[in-house]
Amino acid sequence: MRRFLVLMSAVALACLGMPALVPGTAQAAPGPCIGAPAADGTSYAETRQFVDTQAWWVPEADQANNTTTNSGHLHLGACIPERETISSGNLTVKVRVVLHDNPGKANYVSMVFKTSDNETTVQKCYLRATAANFSCPGPASNGKGDFVCSGTCERWLTFSQPISSFNHSGLQEVRFRAFVPEPDSKQMVASFNWQVGIQNGKSPSNVSRYAFLRGKGWYTHAEYCEASVRSLPLPDGPVSGIWTPVVGLTTHPDGSLPATRSFIAIDPDFHASPARPGTVLRDAAGPYGPEPFGAAPLSIDTRTLANGVHKLHLRTSCRDNTLGSTNSGVTVIPFTVAN
Repeated sequence: MRRFLVLMSAVALACLGMPALVPGTAQAAPGPCIGAPAADGTSYAETRQFVDTQAWWVPEADQANNTTTNSGHLHLGACIPERETISSGNLTVKVRVVLHDNPGKANYVSMVFKTSDNETTVQKCYLRATAANFSCPGPASNGKGDFVCSGTCERWLTFSQPISSFNHSGLQEVRFRAFVPEPDSKQMVASFNWQVGIQNGKSPSNVSRYAFLRGKGWYTHAEYCEASVRSLPLPDGPVSGIWTPVVGLTTHPDGSLPATRSFIAIDPDFHASPARPGTVLRDAAGPYGPEPFGAAPLSIDTRTLANGVHKLHLRTSCRDNTLGSTNSGVTVIPFTVAN
């Protein structure tokens, strides 16, 4: 899909008395979400990609594996209009939550609007055992969610808020956060941050702090560990030949534990039995990209892949020697190959 010609469009629109388009955002192109699970068969008004972020609390091979060191995975994924422009109505996002070998009782997911000078939780949807998918349930009688899982389970939530809830127009940020209290009184949180162009008639002010796609795992004491994509927008159309996205697999720059391992693969499936690592591009100690919070390009030869949709899996691990396990943040993005 064509990207904005920023200077030309800004001049033309200024002459017409219309709001300028947001740098780094894309024009609308209706269609299905790229890489979407079958459950989300929506045809969207703009190009969307299904981005999956994950939190892992899983011990490494030399760490003890027990009920306090292994809380499995928490997934938080959605078809997002990443760097697209929304100019009317509501921003509506269907969010998938997956628990995998996670003994916790899932609580809720929050939708947060972040602008250059404001951060507001605009909606909470609770994870309820008996609620219908694609709803936004309220809490149980105790004020919390009550969704538990044995093995692998998923729930879908629907978030929808008017774009007037952003206090500025321009490039704004949306954050989703999922909270799962664990049996050992610790808490696991999966979250991801992404940007969207908002034209709501309010004063323009682009969000600029860490304005890139970020998937984060958080665990009590270990705090954040994250994997990010820096070359944005995500590809709306096919890639071919050598594709060189820029990514960062490093610690979060707030005093969280350092990145101790970085793993990059194409099309893995860690829920399969046995797990399938996919085409591994990197599995090494330390971060990928300079610390703190750096990034580096990948080189992916798409000619070795079949044409069609694939998934790039980025996982940063941050070992916690105090608690005897390892916190990981994962970001998975889809891309289409056409050689």
